[in-house]
Amino acid sequence: MKILGIDTSSPAGSVALLDNNRIISESKLGGSKAYSHSILEEVDTLLKRTETKLKDLEGFAITNGPGSFTGLRVGISLLKGLVMATEKPFAAVNTLDAYAETVEPGSYLICPVLDARKKEVYTALFNSNNHIYQRKTHDQAITPARLCDQISQPTVFVGNGLEVYKNTFISCLKENYVHDTPMKNLTVAASAGLIASRNLKKNFNYDLDSLKINYIRPSEAELNHTVSK
Repeated sequence: MKILGIDTSSPAGSVALLDNNRIISESKLGGSKAYSHSILEEVDTLLKRTETKLKDLEGFAITNGPGSFTGLRVGISLLKGLVMATEKPFAAVNTLDAYAETVEPGSYLICPVLDARKKEVYTALFNSNNHIYQRKTHDQAITPARLCDQISQPTVFVGNGLEVYKNTFISCLKENYVHDTPMKNLTVAASAGLIASRNLKKNFNYDLDSLKINYIRPSEAELNHTVSK
């Protein structure tokens, strides 16, 4: 099954083409343009590079949050257009799950951290014993300090939240902060595609009304609207 994976949950978005659980090609977004332009260009470039036509795709996988409100909306809008144009099924994959599985499994916690602004991160904790990724917590939007309070063993971090809070995690966790992150060689979009492919019948569907963005907390626009009432 040829699947196009899409991730627009952070500025370092990505796209990937998979065929029967094998990654054919993948690329990260440059970040120099608005998502609405760069994601379309990147999908077009990927399909041309792999000599794949849109009609050859058999499904789509997309990260549906948490993450950047704007990025997620652009990605979801693109997916809806692709699904309506091709009449092919789609799967929505939790962004933090996809990030967690870009890390090699091991005897440590895996902690994706995405910058949520307001001095918080979007995060969850995962075990990966026996090469099986299992959640220890639900998705959260919390401060780095509160996240550190939940950690008492060696932990690997991944995600753009490290660009802002890496030193905080190192200072709080000391020896429990794993410095050399053992990463797989795959993008978040490819990870989402692989997760979705594990159970095609369960994960893929045609109902666009079921496609929801996992915001965790209200957007600024929603908060401002509530205050103005």
